[in-house]
Amino acid sequence: MKLYGGYGSPFTRRVGTTLRLYKLDYEHIPLRGSVPEELAQLQKFNPLGRVPALETDDGQAVADSAAILDFLDQAVGPEKSLTPPSGDARTEVMNIVGIAAGAAEKSISCYYEEGINAKRPPEMVYRPWVDRMYEQTKDGVEALDKMVKGPWMTGATLTQADVSVVCFWDFIAKNRPESASALDCSNLAGLSERANAMPEFAATIPG
Repeated sequence: MKLYGGYGSPFTRRVGTTLRLYKLDYEHIPLRGSVPEELAQLQKFNPLGRVPALETDDGQAVADSAAILDFLDQAVGPEKSLTPPSGDARTEVMNIVGIAAGAAEKSISCYYEEGINAKRPPEMVYRPWVDRMYEQTKDGVEALDKMVKGPWMTGATLTQADVSVVCFWDFIAKNRPESASALDCSNLAGLSERANAMPEFAATIPG
């Protein structure tokens, strides 16, 4: 398999970490949609030119991290899957992942609104909207912080909730400016430290 996209994207990182936790062999190709020649190659596997994208062993293209994770879960089967196959356990994990993804998306939007990665001139930034997105991120991660049940998000066992939350939290914490309100998430910080001590997580920490 081939995974396209750099680990600077938390969505790509959660796929790469999952591949490692599943012990599935893959080649990592950090294509960037912002580079025209790389965009053309990326669009062969995701017509939107977004990362991540996965090329399966039989040449199938799978776009979007949620679809890729679903593919990987099916590949390893329900006994090894980090996402429970059904019932309340699945609902809990999917709910956590949904909140974390939403918080990360708001943070990524801010990432492209201002600072060194801004895609528009400072005078074109609509401050109330950017501030609102920072607050939505804060609301999301602080809610997740209260959901941590034990060493891992849902208790004693690592699940996809942990993989996604750690990858999203690391991105949010790293890229949140001092001008935004501080995040009170000691449980998520501890979860991140625990997870990143594992080789599967450590190998996908962006440089």
